[in-house]
Amino acid sequence: MSDESIIALVAVLMSGVLGVASLAFSFWNSSSERRQRLNERKEDHREWYRRTLFEKRLEATQEGIRHLSKLWYAMYHPYGERRKTPIGEAVEWYERNILYLHDEMPDKSPVGRFLYGTGWLLMDGDEVPDEARWIEANDYLKRKANELLEELKA
Repeated sequence: MSDESIIALVAVLMSGVLGVASLAFSFWNSSSERRQRLNERKEDHREWYRRTLFEKRLEATQEGIRHLSKLWYAMYHPYGERRKTPIGEAVEWYERNILYLHDEMPDKSPVGRFLYGTGWLLMDGDEVPDEARWIEANDYLKRKANELLEELKA
């Protein structure tokens, strides 16, 4: 074999090795970029979920305060009409939003205790509960609203 053919053979082998190395680097770089894009997408989804959960919790808290205000007017205001107390609507709202308000299943929620207790009393034709229960439920929702606003500031 001549020197020229050896040089040509080495050149062909080197170009093959460089081609394989280049292909391996491209594959590694491509998979690295895909992993990075996947991680970015996961983070985007987490952020979307956090924002959506925050918005749902804020909306549930605002609706709760609105329902309690309507109940207070119907039950405790001098011109309120007790027979038109919107307790069914408030209980429905509470059952749809229980996890947004408590972050878990509540054991002794002041809101639930007030709404269910009031509902049972009104169904039996009894007097409305003492206003202290309403105040306790309202304070709980206000505290939740303040916690949400603090989260927003952080």
